[in-house]
Amino acid sequence: MTFDNTAAALDRAAASGEETGASIVVNISGETVFTHSAGLADAENTVPFTENTICRAFSCTKVATSVACMLLVERGILDTADDLSWYIPEFSRPFFIRDGKKTDSPPVKIRDLLNMTSGIPYPGVGRERSTETDSLWGRLDASIREGRSMTTQEWAAEAGKCPLLYPAGSEWMYGASADILGAVIEKAADTDLGEFMRKNIFSPLGMDDTAFFVPPEKHDRLAVLYEGAGSSRKKQDYVNLCIYDCDSEPAFHSGGAGLFSTASDYSKLGAELAYGTVGIISRKTVDMMRRNGLSPEQRRTLNWDSVCGFGYGNLMRMLENRNEAGLIASEGAFGWDGWTGTYLLCDTSENLSVTLFLQRCGAGTTRLSRCAVNTVYAALR
Repeated sequence: MTFDNTAAALDRAAASGEETGASIVVNISGETVFTHSAGLADAENTVPFTENTICRAFSCTKVATSVACMLLVERGILDTADDLSWYIPEFSRPFFIRDGKKTDSPPVKIRDLLNMTSGIPYPGVGRERSTETDSLWGRLDASIREGRSMTTQEWAAEAGKCPLLYPAGSEWMYGASADILGAVIEKAADTDLGEFMRKNIFSPLGMDDTAFFVPPEKHDRLAVLYEGAGSSRKKQDYVNLCIYDCDSEPAFHSGGAGLFSTASDYSKLGAELAYGTVGIISRKTVDMMRRNGLSPEQRRTLNWDSVCGFGYGNLMRMLENRNEAGLIASEGAFGWDGWTGTYLLCDTSENLSVTLFLQRCGAGTTRLSRCAVNTVYAALR
């Protein structure tokens, strides 16, 4: 089994200017069988990108948040049928606006957060009555910049006062569900999200470089975040979703986007989900996590290119139609990506996980991540 084509794909992407730098880690049956890095983590200072380069995970954070939630489900502390208002009382009277009229919504359930069917939006969606949510994100950002940051709980309570974008459970829309779920986990576990993840996920898996902040002694390993690549490359000059490069524990733990990690570290989470290296989570739970959670009606709005051929549930996509997705991968392979190009795919049928990290604004599922996955699977014999 050789991964020469995988290495070549990363090398080409860096050499051509498609990406500034990237690192991949492949695990099979709990063992790291291949790593390769190409390009630069800091182009101005010619710092190489490696599997130990610290990256802003952005929405790859959702995989860890999903695991944290499921650990509480396993322990009988959470039930996916629970009303959100049991944990965040401000959601006790959810409502939405349609044609200028305030209308009551069905209760938001924990499963709605896991399936992105809650109607709780990210900022800037531009739909009717999203301005109140946009304002809340602006207030969160201002509180962080002014040194008096809202906590996860305070932010979630304010979110409960804002309109939903549609009746809870009626459609899929990518939004702030995972951030609200982070607040639910805190309430249910009676500790902050970062501490719960550290104790129950990161420490048992040896993920020593994964947290909601980067301590000063590790700053030399933090990648530069770029807009574009090649000749159009420039350093990011704005903040997305209130994620700052904190050097100490932040008050707001973003369950949807806030983790910092490395390809090496996050591959340990991938290996746990694909194979069960340590056994922090039950195989039966993982089997449930990799199943579609959307009804046919909800799937009408699951229309992104990056989910073509996939179902969705538990804050992740799961491969259902390989030809439609254009991936040489097993049906049932599951995972997610991040705004900065962080990418994780787990496959229980092959005991395989693929972790690819890069740092480019607006990247999501990149051409490189798809090519890398295809070359990895082609190498299996």
